[in-house]
Amino acid sequence: MTAQTPERIIIDGRPRELYANPLYRLLASRRLDLCIPASGSSTACYRRYVGTWEIRNGALHLVHLNMMVPDEEPLAPELRQRLFRAVPCKDFPIMAHWFNGKLRIAIGRRIVYSHHGWSHWFERERVITFFGGKVLRDREVDTGAILERQMSRNPAMRDRLADRDCEHLERPGPLIWFDNDAEDWALDWWPRDYRPFAA
Repeated sequence: MTAQTPERIIIDGRPRELYANPLYRLLASRRLDLCIPASGSSTACYRRYVGTWEIRNGALHLVHLNMMVPDEEPLAPELRQRLFRAVPCKDFPIMAHWFNGKLRIAIGRRIVYSHHGWSHWFERERVITFFGGKVLRDREVDTGAILERQMSRNPAMRDRLADRDCEHLERPGPLIWFDNDAEDWALDWWPRDYRPFAA
């Protein structure tokens, strides 16, 4: 397994990592494939696209979509038309009326890197629950404290984490900080062809 490229969500005017795939259910229900058969792929993005999402007026919207083949590129016109016919709509932003579930949004630095899908641990996470694309619940979770509590109950877990990449240890205490600049990367992590939409 390879750690997967996250989706993006714009919170407070800046993109953050989104560890969820809100578009999956729509694509599966419509049997819609957004892949170009001859295009390349990346093991870091099996879904082969990266969506940019935003919450507007209490509802989730898809505001941009790029292909990852293997680098990020604009969505081909024929794929845009397939998506717009499936929704239906004429252009972005698209209200995500099909989405029921939770979005996990990373806040703060990554504490633990995991090489399996979207299973990293961060200092905090914002967890937003949706029904029909509308916000039902929005809360912030102190995942660092949860991990500390789990490690205090399971010393073997602490030992396994301590054995991984210890040269990145930045602070006293049991948790390993893997990224020095996890807050800085997001400032420039906009798709090349993204243009903000008027509110």
